This record gives sequence, C-alpha cells and structure tokens, in this order.
Amino acid sequence: MPQQSSRPPRRRRSLLGPVVAGLLIVALIFGSVWAIPAVLAETVAGEPGRPMTVVSVPTEQGKLPGVLDAAASPSENPGADDEVIQDIVSAELAGAPGSASVTVLDTQSGRVRAERAAGEARIPASNQKTLTALTVAEHLDPYSRLATTVETGDDPHRITLVAGGDTLLAPGKGDPDAVNGRAGLEDLAERTASALTERDVQGEVTVSLDTSLFSGPALNPGWATEDVAAGEITAVSPLAMYSHRVPTPDGKDPGPRGERPDNAGEAAAGEFRDRLQDQLGTRATVSAGEHARPEEAVELARVESAPLHEQAAYMLEQSDNSLAETLARVAARAAGEPGSVTGVQRAIRATLEAHSIDMAGADIIDASGMAVSNRVTTGLLAQATRTLLIDPDAGPYGQGLPLGGATGTLTDRFDDPDERAARGLTRAKTGTLNSVVSLSGYVQQAGGEVLVYSVIFNDVQGQTGPARDTVDRTVATLAQG
Repeated sequence: MPQQSSRPPRRRRSLLGPVVAGLLIVALIFGSVWAIPAVLAETVAGEPGRPMTVVSVPTEQGKLPGVLDAAASPSENPGADDEVIQDIVSAELAGAPGSASVTVLDTQSGRVRAERAAGEARIPASNQKTLTALTVAEHLDPYSRLATTVETGDDPHRITLVAGGDTLLAPGKGDPDAVNGRAGLEDLAERTASALTERDVQGEVTVSLDTSLFSGPALNPGWATEDVAAGEITAVSPLAMYSHRVPTPDGKDPGPRGERPDNAGEAAAGEFRDRLQDQLGTRATVSAGEHARPEEAVELARVESAPLHEQAAYMLEQSDNSLAETLARVAARAAGEPGSVTGVQRAIRATLEAHSIDMAGADIIDASGMAVSNRVTTGLLAQATRTLLIDPDAGPYGQGLPLGGATGTLTDRFDDPDERAARGLTRAKTGTLNSVVSLSGYVQQAGGEVLVYSVIFNDVQGQTGPARDTVDRTVATLAQG
C-alpha cells in the first residue's frame, strides 16, 4: 500500500483559477441511471473503467463545457448579489417534497451566499463520498498505486498472495487504459510462474492469502441487510476483482449490476491459483494453503493498480460503494488508523477537523453513504466540496465529480427545458436513497463566477423524481444568475 502520510498541517493557498479549470477538463463517459430494489442508487451502465477523455456537450451559454474560465473573477465578471441567490433558492424550493437543506458558498472566500436549514443534519446518501474523496486526498499521493504481490520465505513451495488494497483486479491480463481492470491476475500468475521457474521449484506449490491490510468487521453494522442482499454493498476486502463483482464467463467486467461473490478475496485468490496452475502446467501442482505470510519475505511478483486519483475519480463518477469503502480503509491506514470501520470513521472526522470544517450535528458512519444513520449538514458538504477545489493538494482528486448532462451519474440529469442551463456548467456528486435526494458540487454562473452548493432532500418517499427535478432546476437557475 502507499506509504503512510506523516504530513504536518499545511499552509493553504488559493489556486482557484487553475485548479478549477483543471478539474473540469476530463471526464469518464458512461451510460444511463438504473433503479434498484432496495435503494435508488446512482449506478451507471455502459462500459465502466474506460479511459478518461474530453467530452463535448452543447450548453445554452455556448461556453466550452467542462472548463471554467480561469481568467474570470467576481470583480471582472460580477455575479448575482446575495439577495438574488437567496431568492433563487427560496423560490425554487417552495413547495418541494420532503424536508430540504441548502447551502451556497462563494468559492473564493467561502462566504455563505444563500442557505436554508443549513445547520440541520440530514441523511446525505452518496454525497458522503465527497468526504471520502477529501480524506483520500488528505492522506494519499494521487499518483501512487496499490500493489498486489506474491511473496515467499525459506520454503519456495509455500507462497503468499498479499492483498494491497487493489479491488479493481481483472481475472485475465490487465488493461493499461482502464481504471477498473488496470492490473490483471493473469499477469501476476505469469510473473510468479517465471520466478518459480527461475528457482527450479517443482512439485506441490501452496498459495495462501494475506488480507491483513484491513481489520475488523467486513460489513459496516450501519448497512441495511436488504441493501447487502441486493448487492448494493458487500463485505469489504483488500483484494477483489472488478470492485467486488463476479467476472462474466469470458472474464469481462460485469458492470454495476453484476453479481457479488460470497468472499471477494477468496474468489480472487482462487482465480490466481487457477491461472498459476495453467502457467506452471505439469511442473507443479498448485493448491490452497493456510500458512502465514513469512516475516522475512521475498517478493516474487507484483502488479499495480491505476493511480489513486484515477480510482477516486472512478469512485465518484460511478458512485461505486465498494470502492469508496476500500479507498477509505486504505486512507485510514495511511492516516495511522486501522483499516477498519472505526478507522475510516476516525480518519474522515480527522480530515474534516484538519480543514476546519464545521462538524456540528455530524455522525460519520461509513464512506459510501449507504448507511441511513449517516448525518451531515449541507454546510459541511459545501465546505468539503470547496476544499476539493481550492486545496492544491486535492486538485487531482476533485476532477472525478460527474459533469452535468454529460458523464457518470449526471449523464441523464438536467434534461428538462428548465434544467438545461446547467448542462456542462456544473460538476457534482449525486446521492439517492429511497427517501433521499442530494447533490453537492459547483456551478459556473453566466458572468463567470463559481458557486459551491449542497442540497439535501430527506423524507421524499415516492417523490424521488420531483425532488431530483427540483434540485436540478435550482442549480440551472443558479447557472443563469
């Protein structure tokens, strides 16, 4: 895993123009939004894990989509005053379903421009992943990679597959252009077989699995049983194929609707053993072992994941629950905490405290937002989103937020006539549960000013669609301001 962070508190400096411009240049292209039985999650169909690419989306204003004007500033292009922004929020949310909270911030200064019940702690759904992205950015080098290794000790016939936190492994060869499937178990088996052949190892070879990177319960007690049963979240392992999914019969990524294995780590280890047996042929017999990882181990082979900032972008774009939990545990380890449920909770809270983000009323339960016992305020989410924009160390991580009307979980959003003004001019993290609709991100106004916003609707049972349209219409009106 990446080296643990020992960074002292940093002096924050504002690089808003270049950072925000960089955040809005690249995006992942995926398909449409799906509905599921237990939760109305914002998973994306299509071809997950494809390389990032520039997108082109027509916008009403004719601006280059996905790029904020780095030269624009409030003084040169003054936006709407606070009263106008507050009036927009009040008017658009009048008569909205359920209970709503809103915070709109000035991106440059962090000043509150408009709010409604901003101090009320609510269920954030997948907006929780914004806090996870910030925590990962705080503790992990964006360009570092997660290694899956094979090690041995004094007995070369006993080898250990060591999980390093990469849960996007492909069963076959890795794809250098993919995020999900960058590293492949076939490649790891080939390299291991070569190392064993060089050592003239023949006969029986036993392969054990070391998953000690993570500890404690694999399932968060805050997750609903029906959501686990529906496959929306699963037991967290530091080793898995395709983000804790069962590959298709031809070894492809099954996508977000794919089946979950009973034990993701063991499924990946079993696949590795089969591939290693194929590589060794009759020279050796590969079987499962139960030996411990040697204290004085020698590395035989390794494969490495996509850079962590690409994984974080994939997590945000696809709203991948399992990947959020995995990355959060890796970040917790780097922060000096255990890679566990409690370690994640402490790491997220410590990150928010380090950035002086107000946590009044907050209850941090998980990293994915699947726990309905999570509680945060829109003020907290808006501050966290703003930090992803203005902190230069977080820049590479912030680029994964979906682009309105174009990518990820926002592909099919802002589609009505009174919502289209935000297409290509906002990036945001979506959130949807049966009774929750949330959206936290930032939007460029017609004059060039950038506003950070967070909107949470709770208690919208049966009215998810109208609540989502209300949120999108509010952001579109802000874009026109």
